[in-house]
Order: sequence, then structure tokens, then C-alpha cells
Amino acid sequence: MPKERQTCTECSMRRQKCDRNIPCVRCVKRGDGAKCTREWPQGGYDPKRHRIYPRTSTKPGSSEADSDASPTSVGQRVPRSSRDPPRRKRASGNAAPAPQPPQAPPPAPQTYSINSTPAPTTTPGADIDNAATVLEFLTWGRSKLSDYDLKALELLKEPHHADPASASRDTGPDWDVSAGLGGTGATQISFLQMLLPSRVQVFQLVDYHINSILWYHGCFHGPTFNAELREVYKDPAGLQVRDMDLRWTALLFSVMAASITCASEQLALSWGFKKTERAKLSRQWYKATVTCLNLADYMWRHHIYSVEAITVLTLSAHVLGFSNTQSTLLGAALKIGQGLGLQRLGPDNDCGNTGGPLTPAQRDKVIMRETGRRLWAQLCIQDWFSIPFSEMYSVQAMHFTSLKPLPYDEVTMQPLPENVPSMVSFPNYLYEIAYLMPQIHDAIITSNTLYTKYEQVLEYDAKMRALATDGCPAYFSMREAISPEWPAFIPWARRSLTICFAHKIIMIHRAFLGRSFSEPAFHFTRRTCMAAAKTILKEARQAYDEEGPMLWIDQAFMVAAGITLALDIFHRKQHEPEYDEHRKLVENTISMLGKFDNSMIALRGIRLLSSLLAEQSRLTADQTLDAYRKRSHDAGERGQPKRQKFNVPKFVESFVGNDSFTHSLWKPNRGGEPSLDLNEPSDARTPAMQEPSFTSDLGYETFEQLFPPHTGISNNFLFEDLLNFDI
Repeated sequence: MPKERQTCTECSMRRQKCDRNIPCVRCVKRGDGAKCTREWPQGGYDPKRHRIYPRTSTKPGSSEADSDASPTSVGQRVPRSSRDPPRRKRASGNAAPAPQPPQAPPPAPQTYSINSTPAPTTTPGADIDNAATVLEFLTWGRSKLSDYDLKALELLKEPHHADPASASRDTGPDWDVSAGLGGTGATQISFLQMLLPSRVQVFQLVDYHINSILWYHGCFHGPTFNAELREVYKDPAGLQVRDMDLRWTALLFSVMAASITCASEQLALSWGFKKTERAKLSRQWYKATVTCLNLADYMWRHHIYSVEAITVLTLSAHVLGFSNTQSTLLGAALKIGQGLGLQRLGPDNDCGNTGGPLTPAQRDKVIMRETGRRLWAQLCIQDWFSIPFSEMYSVQAMHFTSLKPLPYDEVTMQPLPENVPSMVSFPNYLYEIAYLMPQIHDAIITSNTLYTKYEQVLEYDAKMRALATDGCPAYFSMREAISPEWPAFIPWARRSLTICFAHKIIMIHRAFLGRSFSEPAFHFTRRTCMAAAKTILKEARQAYDEEGPMLWIDQAFMVAAGITLALDIFHRKQHEPEYDEHRKLVENTISMLGKFDNSMIALRGIRLLSSLLAEQSRLTADQTLDAYRKRSHDAGERGQPKRQKFNVPKFVESFVGNDSFTHSLWKPNRGGEPSLDLNEPSDARTPAMQEPSFTSDLGYETFEQLFPPHTGISNNFLFEDLLNFDI
């Protein structure tokens, strides 16, 4: 008796390896899970038909049935609800599900897709070119047709398998659910469960984020996430990680990490988190987010939850010392967002609502569209604000069509007037600020002389100031009284914008800041940057005294302001009034940063500013500049250098690894960040508690990793251009 065939029909016809399950993984990935079968259609096996790779019909009159086996069916929409529920049902690991008959596609108005709107008329040649591109992407295992509404694929509904032997596998023997983080998937799932606080504390953290932090980034829809969380906790057993979509769980951990990081110490105590536990949990929740993403294969199975989780992580990553990791994750989020089509949410995707009440389907469609736009805007902001650090950017404005998020009431999703603050007001204004950064970058690098480069600096300085005054909405203007019906975040947003504007003024002038200390032609830059630095320190101190969230960006920009003032001191004589004023401001900055006990930005900022002050004192202590020049002149007559230069490499080397403070920031293994292992050894301690067991093998180039990219403190900016001077 012949052996029963184990390969499904689709894999047999495509000559592909099948995992011998029904439905198999390949059919599920193609969106054909319901049609996966071992039966030969149309009267049995026929080698003339079944050994030929299925082709896409190009005839205008071809029926839908003719194209069912097309490779482009990867991008086919499958009906489901508009939200992917966070809970995931457990499937039996013993019996394979029976094949289901194909279902008719849903009506277009009920399923949101960036491609569901009528496409513009194209020429036959354009269709052929697009088809060729689609087919080429399919050979890479990628689809240009996907968007973030493709959550009904059977693959996305599969439960997480704790047993690696029963987990779905991709091609190749190296696939493993442990995702390279050590331990089995079941072990890590168990550890993730241990990291969850009580139900009351989870809701406190989430509510705080929605009410006090979400205005800053707007990366998810608060009411929707809250509803999903309440749905999860309806089960008497509460939230069970093993039954969850791990990408949604990653979003939950990232939200909790941001809340515990940004909340004041008094508020955290009111939730029941003591200081030491708060420091440990914030780091563990960050690492738990990354672990959930890896266990969910987020780089392969693209989902909107993954992009939301990564963008929200920005609020805690830099404070916890994971700046390099976060930069890499944001790069992945950008690619995932492009794969989901977040860059194509243009005017064609508007619902055309006339202002009347929305049906549930219309409301869900608006939420999905606006969430996608909010995420894309945030990815643009993150990319463009990193230009001063990386000297390049990835997102070109002419390459995407997505509009800025529109102002809506978060509950009813009804449009709001432009003069009413909404959850997207701050991110939208921040987007306008960020958009100037690639423009000035391009303008400067395309200029050929210092004269024309400086002209561009002055031009964009004027544009930034105009944006801060004429382009500022009334509710963000410091000149306007705060209306009682405005949200509670308005005062916090005003201070954050003031700090951001001042920092961006420094970033615009940064290329000429070093020259401004010694060349009178650039005196405007020096005066402008000093005034901006003082504004940052003033507003950051007042923001700390308020009851708002402690945002990492305030700490980072305080460090940048302190560096600007410290560098000015190197070029001041001791009898100048600015010398004492700026030195005092730097000392106050160090004192202010000392209030952020668990912030790696603050710890590194304290160390750098203290080192700069110590170096300046060493060069000028107990002597006037004239006496120093005289000794240098005498030394020159003996064949020694006439001027003593600020030895930048030596300063950096001493800063990076030659004292116990730096030992407490870096681990013995090479790298600028703490370990991302989820389950650390029992004797693991926070960075401030580690023993100085550091062996210095960090080169000069690694210093730039100490601060977040948004700070603008890179080798090219800080050391080569600013600190390389004579005194």
C-alpha cells in the first residue's frame, strides 16, 4: 500500500518544503490557511497541471477563482474585527485543525486598508512594473501589499507555544523560540509573569501614562488600550502572559516602564513601589519589552503593537542606559512601519465624516488610521532629531504621503477645532520643529564656504524663532493665560517646548559654536547659544518643581546646556563677569542632575561636567592668563611648545575609564550599555551599586555612546569641533 502523502497540495505544486501540518506554516504565511489540504482538486493529480507553478492571470476578465493560487495572495485581506484582541486562545498541540472552506472576502467599507480606497488610474505599463516589483519582493519573503490591518492571518492568531518542540518553525534548523536571549521560551514566559505587579498597580501605571505622559508622544490610542487591558483582567486568573499576544504584552511592559520612570518618587511610593524596587523594576520592564518582542518574532511578524511598544520605550530607554539598544530598535520600528504602510496614510484614507455620530466600524477605522499617522509622525521626529548626532537621516519628506495626525476627541473620535488642545497637539508641533532639522542639515552640507554656510545658519535661526512665536498655537504660548477647560498637560507642554526650542537653537549653531569662542565674526552664535543654555536650565528647574512627569529629554538637554556653558568658561578670563556666572550655572546644573538618582543621563552628565570644570581649573588655577602665557613663552625658548593645548584624547580617556565613578557606569564586558539578559544573576545590582571591576578597553570613539542621540553630543560635535582649542 503506497505511503500516504504528507505534503499539502499548495506546497507540492510550488515544490516547497512543507511542515506536514494542516494548515501548514507556508500556507498560513501566504494567507491561504483555510485552503490548505492534501487533496488534489479537479479530479486528482495531473502532472501537466500540478507540477507547474501557479501563475497570476493577467486577463481583464479573469475570475477571482482563477487567481486564488497566485503568489500575490500574500497580501490578501482576511475578515476580522478591527482590533486584534490581546488575549489569545490556547490551541491543542495534538490534533491538527480540519481544513475550512474558503470564505468570501468582506465588503470593502468594513475592512480598513491603506489600499482599500479606489486606486488612481494607471497605464498598463505601470501595472506590469508594479507586478514585477511585487513578485521580486515575494522572492525575498516580503510583501509590498501588507498593512497593519492584516491581523486576521491564521499565523497571528496562533497561541504562544511554551514547548519549543511544538513551536511554529520557519525554514532552517536554527529557529528557536528562545530568540537568542538564553533559556527556553517557557522559562522566559514564566519569568515575564513574575515581573507583573498586582492588578491595581498595573491599572495605576497605565492610567498615569494615559493621563500624564501620552500627550508627549501619542503613540497609541489610550481608550482602546485601556479597554483591551480591562478585557484581559475579566478572566478570574488575571493576565496570563502565556495566553497573550506577546507583542501586545510588550506594549504593556513598555507603558509600565515609562510610567515608573517618569513618575515622581512620591507618586511611585503611593503606588507601593519603593525607591530600590522602582530602580530594579524599571530596568526589568524595559528588558521584558524587548524579550516579548523577540519571543513574538516581531522582525518577521510585523504588527502595529511592535511599533507602538518600541516608540513608547524611548521614554525609559535613555534614562536606564539603553540608548544604543533603543536606536537600533527604532531603526527596526521604522522598517516595520514602512512594511505596514504607515507612510502611505494620506488624504485618500480619510473617512469623509461630516461631523455626525460615527458607527462603531467608522470609529474603529478612524482610530486605526490616526494611530498609524501618529506612529509615523513619531518615527519621523525620532529620526530627524537625531541628525546632530549621526549627521544623516533616514526619512525623506518627499518619499511619504502620510498626513500629520488630526485633532480628535479621544473617546468619541469627533474632530476638534484647531484652537482646542488635543492628544496630538504637542507631537504635531514637535513635528514642525523636527522638520527644520533635515532642511538645515541639507542646506549646510550643500554650501561650499564658511560664509554661505553661516548664512544658512542665520536663516534657519530666524525660521526657528518664527516657529516659536508666530507658528505657536495659543494654548502653548507662554503669553496666554491657561484656560480651566484645557487639559492638565498644557503647563508641562509649554515648558517642554521652551526647552526644546532653546536646545534646537544650539543645534542649529553647533557647527560654528567652537569658532565663535575665538572668531569675532561668529559672536552672534556665542551670544545666542549662551542665552539658549540659560533658558534650558531655568525652565528645567521649574519643570522639576512642578507635579508633571520627569521626562528624559529635560535631563539630556540640561547636560547639553551645561556643556555649552562649561566650554565658554575655557575662553573667559577670570575677571570677566560671565566667568563666575557661567561657572556657577554649571555647578548648579551638576547639583540639579544629582536629584535624578536612577538616571544614567544624569550620572554621565554629572561626571562629564565635573571633569570639564576640573580640567578648566587645572589649566587656570592660581594664575592669570598673562602669567600662563609668560611661562609658555619661556618654555618655548627652551624648545618646548609655546601654547598648552587642551589634550582631548587624554581627557576622554580619563573620563571613560580611570576612576571609580566611571567603573560604576560600565560593566567589565565591552559595550556602552547594561546587559539585556532578562533573568539576571541573583547578585546583579543596579549600575550605581556595582563594584569597580572595570578594565579600560574603551577607545576614544566610544564616548559618544554615553548620551542619547537627541542630545546632539557626538564626537564630531563635541570633541573635534569644540574642545580642540588652545588656551
